[in-house]
Amino acid sequence: MSKPISQFFADLGFPLKNIRWSWGAKNVDETALLLRAWDDEYSFKHKTVTVLREPERYLVSDSYGLDERIVQLKDLWAGGIAAYVVIATVKDADEHPREIKDYREDAVFSVERLSLRDDGAIVAQVSGLVEVGSLARNIATHRVAAAEGIFPVDDAQRTGLSTDSYKQKLPAIRAWLTEVCQAKETVTYADVMNRFGLTFYPLRNAMSRLGNDCKVAGEPIITALIVDKHTGRCSQGLFDEFHIDDDALERKRCYAYWGARQEQQESAKLSKSPAESEKDSLLPNDLKQHAARFAQVEVRPQQAEFRLAVFESCRGRCLVSGCTVPEALEAAHLLGRDWRLGHNRASDGLLLRRDLHTLYDRGLLRITDEGVVEIDARISSHYGYLDGVQLATVKLPLGH
Repeated sequence: MSKPISQFFADLGFPLKNIRWSWGAKNVDETALLLRAWDDEYSFKHKTVTVLREPERYLVSDSYGLDERIVQLKDLWAGGIAAYVVIATVKDADEHPREIKDYREDAVFSVERLSLRDDGAIVAQVSGLVEVGSLARNIATHRVAAAEGIFPVDDAQRTGLSTDSYKQKLPAIRAWLTEVCQAKETVTYADVMNRFGLTFYPLRNAMSRLGNDCKVAGEPIITALIVDKHTGRCSQGLFDEFHIDDDALERKRCYAYWGARQEQQESAKLSKSPAESEKDSLLPNDLKQHAARFAQVEVRPQQAEFRLAVFESCRGRCLVSGCTVPEALEAAHLLGRDWRLGHNRASDGLLLRRDLHTLYDRGLLRITDEGVVEIDARISSHYGYLDGVQLATVKLPLGH
């Protein structure tokens, strides 16, 4: 590997939107798409390569490129543009996020069409190799055929982590910094950028917004926890914007403020009634952690208790697919129930994966009185494997 893969993309006219997390890019005039894929997901026998596993299989910590990949594949699914794949060799397949050991620099595979594999992954059917020197000529004539059926990934499955708008990431950043604060630790600018897929300027804007939110609320400036890797001190911006000249003292204020809030929460737990304590005892630690992640997703204020109640009663698992990724789950009201009418008890809902929630609300996925899943013929080519599934019976009587 003579140069970083980001430079390889740029040299071919496909500059990555963000070299930290992009998995592919369009060329400048948006007539072609170049994707990066992994060698261990390439099938020589079938001439296919996986370009997207089921989105819920991606951990939040390494899904920064997921949103962008979904958008790219949605365009490619319709066909009509040129598309190519550069296949990279992974250093260690068990590490997350993965690192590139090597990639082929002299040629790329041309994509013929996309298709949905039985296990839910999207794969690209590839044909011959196109030498990089002749790529521009090939783009002028090559076109990907349209895939069959509707695009199988619902927009609701996008994580939101890799979107351009830093504003969507602010609640998650604040929640994370609060945890860092309660542990009386600090993080570096690079830590924040890597964790949330930010570049320098969006990070600066995010820090300004978070800091001003703290100021308005009368709280210590929580961004004082973000320090330079080498000096262990905050940037000049903390003083320029908030007139704080002693960042170490501000961190102590943060530790005291959010540490006290944590103690209050612990005291509240100790003062719970026996019934409430019994309810909590039904939830293992990992479920509590998943519930905390689930609760961070922004919803209508009046729905928060309903969502958490459904999540806990279903043990944090989609009752149809078995998905346990909190960010991919939603609390769906049963047909005939309406949150506006106060139907917000655990018994009023089901925990479903986001795409299945959409299908359920639109009548394309039905659940019989016996708890059997019925899939509408219009979506059977993509969701037929769920037809006849018996609804998981994991709801618990938690007293809601």
